[in-house]
Amino acid sequence: MSRRAQSGVRPTHWLGLIAILAFVGGGGFFLMNRTTDPMTGITELSPGEFMENATALSGNEYKIEGVVDDRLDNWRSAEGRLFSLQVSDSSGNNFIPVWVPPDYKGANIQRRQRYIFKVLVLETGVLKVLELVKA
Repeated sequence: MSRRAQSGVRPTHWLGLIAILAFVGGGGFFLMNRTTDPMTGITELSPGEFMENATALSGNEYKIEGVVDDRLDNWRSAEGRLFSLQVSDSSGNNFIPVWVPPDYKGANIQRRQRYIFKVLVLETGVLKVLELVKA
């Protein structure tokens, strides 16, 4: 007696196909949604060192991450905007002023939001914002 050929797709084939599609889809999602730090290679500013002697750091560029606490209102808008940035480190919370020049065309800064700033320490010890990214 001869055997008949098996017709149709077996359930194990369906499971293998679903597993392959899930693997490919997950890998594509990972590659499309991976985030990288746009400020890689920039030295992180130590809040303690900045508070101790800010003018010694003048002329250098640093990266600093923190939460915008508030805008300091005694600063004229025509000269830029001055914000208080809350930075946390091993010694606790520090509030550091950052100055956004009037010609800066980057992201809109909002209170209580976390940002990563690329700053330049001016001769006066003020941190001038060069770039910023919402963290």
